[in-house]
Amino acid sequence: MSVPPPQLPYGAPPPDDGNPYATDNPYARPTPPPPPGPPPGYGYPAAPPPPDQPYGHPPQPAPGYGYGYGYGYPPPAPQGGPACRFCGGFPAVDATVRGHQGLVLAYRMLRMPGPFCRTCGTATVRDLSARTLVQGWWSPASVLLAPITLLLNLAANGKVKRLPPPVPGSHGPQLDPGVPLGRRPHALMLLLPLSVVVTLVLAATGVLGPKDDGPAAPIAVPTVAVPPVTTFSAPPLPTHAPRPFPSPTFSLPPVPTITLPPPTAPSTAADSIDRANPGDCLRNENGTGATHDANPKITMLPCGDSRAQYKVVFKYLATSDEKVCEKQPKSDSTYTRTYSNLPALDYVLCLQSLHG
Repeated sequence: MSVPPPQLPYGAPPPDDGNPYATDNPYARPTPPPPPGPPPGYGYPAAPPPPDQPYGHPPQPAPGYGYGYGYGYPPPAPQGGPACRFCGGFPAVDATVRGHQGLVLAYRMLRMPGPFCRTCGTATVRDLSARTLVQGWWSPASVLLAPITLLLNLAANGKVKRLPPPVPGSHGPQLDPGVPLGRRPHALMLLLPLSVVVTLVLAATGVLGPKDDGPAAPIAVPTVAVPPVTTFSAPPLPTHAPRPFPSPTFSLPPVPTITLPPPTAPSTAADSIDRANPGDCLRNENGTGATHDANPKITMLPCGDSRAQYKVVFKYLATSDEKVCEKQPKSDSTYTRTYSNLPALDYVLCLQSLHG
């Protein structure tokens, strides 16, 4: 009786080729299907990027690759060249743009290193040069440093101008160059150093110097012989006597004579009393001893005169009321002057008797 071979519970042994994952092996793992590729134009491209193009030729657009073609990154600069520090575009050149500011007693030097593309480099040169034209003259050292700075910017501008425009699709937002420097109002500041140079030249040549008012050098005047003048006598002019013309005679009528009345001398007494003020002395020329005189003849006298009778204590204007003098305790007499047509000119003199 024969014994049957033992059964393998886990299947047949692996083949002799040493590959346990062969297809005919029941223990081999199934091979997973490859993942689906991304849609064209999104993410990293399914195909490798195209080779770099020669210098000066624009890159060939490929779906999903390059700046502006899908969402990929911008291609690198050809052969590892520099890229613009502002926009990342190429071609670019290493250059340094400078500026200068005068601060009366000091100055400041500005410096902007590259690399720059053509567009961003032109904008940087124009901006710093315009600032130098306006702010670069206001210190003693700036008179020399500002022109040197502008000349250095001309060299940097020459490097930038020799570049071709940036490769399309290789750059981001760029600086705005604006209008050329010669069309900006900043260029008018070049007249300031020019006027200083012209003034110095004119002063050195003596045009603006003080004038010499000394005696002028004598000028030799050549003598010219003048021939003698020939004299001649004019013929006598005919004489004639004018005919007498009788003038008419007439008599004027007699002028009537007008006899004017003799002038009346104005009374100076009233005029002088109107100028009386407190402290002046008066006299009544009537000589009456009455306490009330209806028509006094008052005159002004010096207070040192023995004929003076009254002294003015106070003068009230624009009134004819004699009772106002009751307010003056030293007053014992009054004088009132009235004007019938102009009551505003009335006044009252409060008097004090000197020989009381």
